[in-house]
Amino acid sequence: MLGGAMVTGDAGLLFCYAESPVHAGGSESAGVVDLPIQREQATRLPTVWGQSAKGALRDLAVEHARLGTPGWPRVERVFGSAPPGSAEAGGTGADGTGADGAGADGPPLPGWLAVGDVRLVAFPVPTLARTFAWVTSPLALSRLLRLGQLAGRDDLPAVPTISVGDVAPASSRWGETGAGLAVGEHNLTIVEPPASLSAWATWLATHALPADDASFGYFRKKLATDLLLVSDDDLAALTEEHVELLPRVQLRADAKTVAAGPWYTEYLPAETLLCTLLRDCVPPAGEARSRRLADLGGVLDNELLVAGGDETLGKGMLWLRWCGTAAR
Repeated sequence: MLGGAMVTGDAGLLFCYAESPVHAGGSESAGVVDLPIQREQATRLPTVWGQSAKGALRDLAVEHARLGTPGWPRVERVFGSAPPGSAEAGGTGADGTGADGAGADGPPLPGWLAVGDVRLVAFPVPTLARTFAWVTSPLALSRLLRLGQLAGRDDLPAVPTISVGDVAPASSRWGETGAGLAVGEHNLTIVEPPASLSAWATWLATHALPADDASFGYFRKKLATDLLLVSDDDLAALTEEHVELLPRVQLRADAKTVAAGPWYTEYLPAETLLCTLLRDCVPPAGEARSRRLADLGGVLDNELLVAGGDETLGKGMLWLRWCGTAAR
């Protein structure tokens, strides 16, 4: 229950941590950027729309179904019938059904999984000390707290506040109060960190990054100390200034001269941390659902998801971390 509103079904948080730059493309060009990333119109913050995220998760599930990976649920039951005209819809299984188990001539069936927009939690920016840090803001943490409440999490810290032009580091190693700190292109003033900021850094390091110590132990320790709180305005500006902007050209095969381009593509940088809410939203007919979202979260946990464009260039790789469910 949140503000008197009831969410039907189970819910849980799914964190996404960028292994490589991610291009979830927007609908139109913006200025000199031919292929911008998706952004929220009101906040200007990067996002990955729910329909894009759900399609990527479905592709991951289809691949595991093809490989026969144990533990993965039937694709159709989770995501619904395959989109008409897709390769998945046109495929035929060993039992004569569609590739996802749907009958070729049957009516389209809804899946039980609802996938929300993938929202920004912490954004990596260059710093003069310690190479880079993650910046977050009261807006980003408030949204995560709200999603956490919908998922039944009662262990998230209080949301800290900060003024425009100030920065609060989670660790004292960033400098003394009143000193300047170069964060990206901004010279911000260090202020005394709110009591809850260190708790947020520790919580995110524990719950938002994959659990493998060998691969992510360094990053969990770094996130626990190198999380910087900035204002909502400063966070929006930093995400606009420090997305990766890469030029590309198309060469003629014979002469190796430019045939088309250059065009410019935006990417969310590697090490970006995002989060979405997964919900079980469809009451099953004669099927117990008490464990099905938890089971799905269990197989998604620590998986590598590929989302967005330029997959053949190594882009769009996201590590997944599942964080709890709650019956509603």
